[in-house]
Amino acid sequence: MPDHDTPERTQADAILEALEASSPATIADLATALETHPVTVERRCRSLQRNGHIRQCTGGVYTLVETDTDRQTTPADAPADRYRPPNPAD
Repeated sequence: MPDHDTPERTQADAILEALEASSPATIADLATALETHPVTVERRCRSLQRNGHIRQCTGGVYTLVETDTDRQTTPADAPADRYRPPNPAD
């Protein structure tokens, strides 16, 4: 049996691609870019947000969520037992 993407999955992928190309974006921006009804886009965005793929920011805009592979490890990301901030008394 062939593996077909569901319409929901295809729309979610399209939203992720649109946000990758132009982030942040409002529901209206995404609906226009995808030529889809805003209510449909809003539903998919809520689902993507619940699954941790995107987040809604101030002003109602959506952005992609940064993953661990998107950023380099900094001392703040290091485990507490390995990293100790400089002590001004030293």
